[in-house]
Amino acid sequence: MEHVILSFQRFAEIEAKNSSSLYYFWCNHIIQDEEILQLLTNIPASQPKPNLFFASLQFLLMKHDDVLKKYMPSFATHPFAIEDSYSALQQFVKTYRQELLHCFQTKRVQTNEVRRSAYLYPIFSDIAKRAQKPLALIEIGTSAGLLLNPDKYRYEVKQGDSVIHYGDPNSQVLLKSENLGDVLTSCSNFQISHRYGIDLNVLHLQNEEDYMWLQALIWPEHKERRALLQRVKMIHTEVPKTLLKGDLLQLLPVISQNISNAHQIIIFHTHVANQFSAQLKENFQQTIMHITKNKPIYHVYNNMYDENIHVDYLTSQATEQIRLLPKAGGHGEFFSWC
Repeated sequence: MEHVILSFQRFAEIEAKNSSSLYYFWCNHIIQDEEILQLLTNIPASQPKPNLFFASLQFLLMKHDDVLKKYMPSFATHPFAIEDSYSALQQFVKTYRQELLHCFQTKRVQTNEVRRSAYLYPIFSDIAKRAQKPLALIEIGTSAGLLLNPDKYRYEVKQGDSVIHYGDPNSQVLLKSENLGDVLTSCSNFQISHRYGIDLNVLHLQNEEDYMWLQALIWPEHKERRALLQRVKMIHTEVPKTLLKGDLLQLLPVISQNISNAHQIIIFHTHVANQFSAQLKENFQQTIMHITKNKPIYHVYNNMYDENIHVDYLTSQATEQIRLLPKAGGHGEFFSWC
């Protein structure tokens, strides 16, 4: 229970405080609510507890008509005052306790935040310049695979008093972000030849239940993110890709073997490795090194060892750090190029 309390305290102060006033308010009550805390001990240790709990609430509210909806901007145009919401939350938890427990055991935190493409695009552009080859993308923890379409979006990135545009100028999906680091002077387009995604539980936007879960993972006040998911859905289904459900340690070698050296492999993952055990991280790295015996790989990641964004180039002889970007916004709202 102490671990649950700490996770909600951290979530409140670091993530929700300036981004979701409702989740911030609830967190500060939950940490004093022994009954709900006891329920939350049923969330698997590998999952971020606040994210899974709040997403489960929203997911079930999509299926049930309950007074709690009246306090949530994701359901109510003019929500009731936050200060009066906690008793409604308590009652909802009591009423739907068994369904919440089912969510805890069957759902995973798979926030497919498409705005992270705002910093992935310049990283991939830089790699394409170095490699002079089409890119073969392999995403770990792909969820629905929205980050496998970075070349299909257009970007508007604020840099101080100026703005830079890159990506597909004709795309119906506009992603806005802010670069707090070195100025990006240009960001060349690149070719993607392969798009693979690996996940223990692949989500499909065409599946109503999966789409509802992705919506549930979006915080109540974030209306723009929900609208963006709807727009991305139209593009996403038109881009051919292969999404594979299973163990990354088994699937990675098979996928890599099927990609010739005429293409540059990039293995990438964002906000996923924090759910890996120490043993899985070690085995994952060993698997990547084994692949480099036959072909060089770029590895783009965060949350393996710290929150920075790493860009490593791996060959059978050595590992070279190409870039190291400071921690970016979890929803892609900002990054720092360097």
